[in-house]
Amino acid sequence: MKVKKRAAAVAAIAHLGSLYAVAELVHAIRGEEWHRLEDHLDRVDERADNALSACTAAGDGTFAAWLNDTATRGTDVVGAVTARLAREPVR
Repeated sequence: MKVKKRAAAVAAIAHLGSLYAVAELVHAIRGEEWHRLEDHLDRVDERADNALSACTAAGDGTFAAWLNDTATRGTDVVGAVTARLAREPVR
C-alpha cells in the first residue's frame, strides 16, 4: 500500500513542479499570468497535499517530508532562475 501512496505523491509533485516552472517562466519572461494555468496549479497543489497526507497517514511520514523538502528546493531553484529572467516593467 505504501508503494501506491508513494507513487501517487511522486506523480502529483512532479506534475505540480512542471506546472509551477511553466507558470513562473511565463510570468518572468512575458510579464503575464495565465489565470487558467494558475487555477489548475491550485488544484494540482491540493492533490499533492492530499497525496503527501496519505503517505503520512500510512506511516510513511519520513518519505513525505523528504519529498516535500525536495519539491521546496526545486521551487527555490525555479525562483532563482526566473528572477534572473524577469523583465523590467515598461514605464
